[in-house]
Amino acid sequence: MKAIKPDKFFTNIQSLVGEKRAEKAGLTEEERVLYSGSKTAFWKTLKGYIEDLTNELDKVNESAIETGASLEDIGRNTIVVSLAKGIIKKLVNKVEDAKEACEDKK
Repeated sequence: MKAIKPDKFFTNIQSLVGEKRAEKAGLTEEERVLYSGSKTAFWKTLKGYIEDLTNELDKVNESAIETGASLEDIGRNTIVVSLAKGIIKKLVNKVEDAKEACEDKK
């Protein structure tokens, strides 16, 4: 009887094929990890939460204006919201860029 080798048995599973190609393409370990994570339900759920959060951040100044906040407070809010959204966008882009890099190497 011949032993079943995992690398031969799972050759048609797309996520494993993609990981194998990413490894051969010379991508970094970080890119491969982020790529693997980008294919999961966790990432899709987290990304949806992030989108909701950034939409809520956009409403911060709307609320401040409606309640009669000072121009100074509105300006400060604008800066804080802009910085927060920039950091959040960098995190999302890091994963999306790794996903794109891995998929481009296929």
